Amino acid sequence: MTVSSTYHFLPWAREGLANRLRAPGPREDPRRGHVTVTATLNEESLGDIAVATLGPGDVTGLAPHQILRTDPPPDTLGFEPDHYPTLDLDSPTLPWLFTPLPPTGDRLPPWLCLVAVRQQPGVRLRTDGVRNTTVLEIRAPADARRELPDLTHSWAWAHVQLVGALATGESAAQVLRQAPERTVSRLICPTPLRPDARYHACLVPTFAIGRAAGLNLPLPEGTGPAWHATDQEVTLPVYHHWEFSTGTGHSFADLVRALRFRSAPEGVGRRPFDLAGSGLTAPTGAAPLPPFDGALVRLGSGHTAPPDWVRQALAPLVGTGSGSAAPLYGGEHLDRRTVSVGDTGWLAELNLDPRYRGVAGLAAAVVRERQEDLVAAAWQQAGDVGPVNRLLATSDVANTVNGSLHARRLTGLPADGLTLTQLAAPLGRTAGAAVVTTTAYRRVSRRRGPIARRVAAPAPVTVAPADVAALTRALEPARTVKQRVDSRLNGATGADQPDRIRVAPTFPTPMVGELARLAPQFLLPGADRIPPESVVALETNPRFVAAFLAGLTTELASELRWRDFPLAERATLFRHFWDQRGQGGDGTADVPPIDKWPADRRLDQVVTGDAARLVLAVRGELLRRHPRTAVYAVRAASRTAPADEAGTGNVAYPIFGGTLGADLRYFGFDLTEEQATGLTDPPGWFFVFAEQPTETRFGPPPTGDPLAGAGVTAAEVARRTLRLPLRVLIHAADLLTAD
Repeated sequence: MTVSSTYHFLPWAREGLANRLRAPGPREDPRRGHVTVTATLNEESLGDIAVATLGPGDVTGLAPHQILRTDPPPDTLGFEPDHYPTLDLDSPTLPWLFTPLPPTGDRLPPWLCLVAVRQQPGVRLRTDGVRNTTVLEIRAPADARRELPDLTHSWAWAHVQLVGALATGESAAQVLRQAPERTVSRLICPTPLRPDARYHACLVPTFAIGRAAGLNLPLPEGTGPAWHATDQEVTLPVYHHWEFSTGTGHSFADLVRALRFRSAPEGVGRRPFDLAGSGLTAPTGAAPLPPFDGALVRLGSGHTAPPDWVRQALAPLVGTGSGSAAPLYGGEHLDRRTVSVGDTGWLAELNLDPRYRGVAGLAAAVVRERQEDLVAAAWQQAGDVGPVNRLLATSDVANTVNGSLHARRLTGLPADGLTLTQLAAPLGRTAGAAVVTTTAYRRVSRRRGPIARRVAAPAPVTVAPADVAALTRALEPARTVKQRVDSRLNGATGADQPDRIRVAPTFPTPMVGELARLAPQFLLPGADRIPPESVVALETNPRFVAAFLAGLTTELASELRWRDFPLAERATLFRHFWDQRGQGGDGTADVPPIDKWPADRRLDQVVTGDAARLVLAVRGELLRRHPRTAVYAVRAASRTAPADEAGTGNVAYPIFGGTLGADLRYFGFDLTEEQATGLTDPPGWFFVFAEQPTETRFGPPPTGDPLAGAGVTAAEVARRTLRLPLRVLIHAADLLTAD
C-alpha cells in the first residue's frame, strides 16, 4: 500500500500571542495567561501593556467538529488492552490553547486530557440538565487512583503530528501555518486497560479552574491540577465521551495468525434446484435439473445448461402476450416478443433457463417491494417533463382543431373575402367595437341614411393572389401552434417537435444490498459452511449479475409505463450490482446498456469485463475487531517476495466489497484466478491483510518506561509508544490450493 510512512512528532505547538506567554506577576491572576505587548499610537510608544488571555476557567465545552478520530471508535468490541486509547484533534494547537503557563524547556502541560475509566460500581456518567453538560463521577467502591493518570506527567501524553517528510528548506513551523491538512494534535490515555472490560473514554480538564468552570463551582486560586494522584473520589466535567470494550488480549497479529486459508467447502455458492410449485412437470426418466448458482460461487464451478425438456416446456409460456406469469425479460431491448427453443444467445438463456428466470424474478420482487420509492425517484429525475408533455398533448389537439378550421375557413378564400377578414379583425380590437352593436349607431350609420349619403364611397383595397396564398400558409396550424409551443419552451423541442418527451432514468445504487436484504441465501448459498477464522477464494457469477439487472429493468419499466411515465424505449434502468463505494473501483457499471448486448452472446459474456472476478471471503474475529483492516493485492516479485508497492500497477485494491450476515465480509478484485496464481501473469499476486497505515496507534513499549531519561519530551514519548502497522501476505497460489 503506497502511503507516507514518515511522521514528525512535536512536543507542543502554539501560535500568535500564545508563544509569548510568561509567568504571572505578583498582582496578576495566575488562572489566566499573561503577555506583555508594546503599544503605539500615531507612531508614539505608549510603553508596555500587560494583556491577559483566556484560560481553562473560560472553557465549558468543546466544538464536536474539532474531534477528528478516536481509537478505538465508539462502541468498539474487543479493543486490544495492550494499546493506548487516543483522540485526534483538528487544530494542532488546541491542547495548549488555554494553558495559562509558559513551557518549561520542551515540556508544556495541556489544559485537557484523555482518560479511560472502567465501568464498575461507583463510576457514573451523568448529564447535568441545568448546564447541559456531562459529568464523570468516581466514588467508592471505585478508586480514582487506579482509573486516572498522574497529572504531573500530563505534558507527556499530548503531542502534534506532522505527516510526510519535510521538503528541503521547509520547517515544522511552516507546515503548521501553511499545510493544516498535514497536521493533527493527539491526546493519549496511558492508563493500563484490563482485558474483557467496558470503558468510558472521556475528555476532561487538567486544571482545577477548568474543573470548577465545567461544574459551575467557584473558581479556585492558582493553577493546581484537576485531581491529585492521592484522590480516591473525583468529579469531573466531560467535554466529549464515548464507550468501548476490550477483548481477551489478542493483538492484530494474533488474529491474523488465527485465520486459516482454505478452499471453499463443497456446497458453498451452490444449492439444489427444483421446479416444485412452478406448474412444470418433468417427463418420466428426464434428466435432473442442474444446481442453482448464487452471485458468488466456488472457483471453477462451471456451468451446466438445463435439459431440453425444460426449455421446451417454458418456451410456449414466455412472452406470448396471453397474460401468463412469464414475462419476456429483456425482450424489448432486442425488439422481440417471443423466444423459441431453437434460439441461442443471452435472451434465450435468460428466459428458458429456470435458474436465471428465477434470478430475474428475485429482481422483480425487489422492484415490487420498493416500487413507490423507485417510481418517485424516476419522476424526480424527469423534472418538468410532465407539464411539458401535457403542453405537447394540448398542442396536438390544437393542431387538429385549428387544421380543420384552416381548411374550411381560409383555404381557397377569395381576395374580397380576405379583405373583409382584414377589416373585421382590427375593428374587433378597437375601443369602439362595442358601440357599433347599439341601436343608435345602426340608425345613424344605415346605408341610405343622411350621413352615408354625405360620405364618399372608399376605394376598394385589392389583395394580390400571391399575398393571399402567403397569408394562408402563415396561418397554417403546423406553423402557428409550433411557434406558440416553442415560445413556451424556449425552443427546447428543436426543429422536429416530438409528440412526447421521453426519459431514461438511471439508478446507480448497487443492487447487491437489496438482494442481501431480501434473499441473502442467493448471494452466497451455503455461506454457513465456511468455518470460523477462515479465508476462502470465490469468484463472481456473471450470469447471475446480468439476469438480476435485466429483471430489475424489465419489471420497473413495466411499472413505470403502467403509471404513464414517459419512459424512453429500450432504456436500461439498472447497471450496477456490486457495491464499489469506498473501494478501489472506478464506478464502472457492471453491465453495458441492455440494447448494446450482442444478441448472439451468452449471458455470462455481456457483463463488463467479460469474465468472472476473484473474490476473497473472510469470516473471523480479525475484521470484527478491526473493521478498517486494509485488504488488497500486491504483485509478486517472486513466489516468496512482493514487488515494490510504489511501482506502477503493482497494487490492486478491491473494486467492490460487502458484508453477509454479522461476521462475513467479501472483497472483489479485478483479477482472474489465472492472473492471481501466476498462470497467465507470472509470478502472480500476494493478498495482503494490513493495519491501516494512515491511522497511527500507540501502546506501551515492549521494554522500559516511555518516560525514562533526562529531558524526555512528549515527542520522544510518542516515538517510543508508536505501534508500526503490521501486515500479512499470502501468495494467491498458496491460498487457492490450500486445504
